[in-house]
Amino acid sequence: MDKGLFEKVLQMPPNERLTFAELILASLENEDEQIRQSWIHEVRDRMKAVREGEARLLDFESLYNED
Repeated sequence: MDKGLFEKVLQMPPNERLTFAELILASLENEDEQIRQSWIHEVRDRMKAVREGEARLLDFESLYNED
């Protein structure tokens, strides 16, 4: 694995890392092209909602480490 690429990805904002991860996972799955394009559209819509303040991101670690 290219550690330089991994380090660059870790420097991305959380919402962009999530999008990157979803796109990587989608590329591994043997989905129908229409389904794949639908997911890409969904990811882009979610990114736009976060950017425009219509949605907010939740911190995964804090959600699952609450007492």
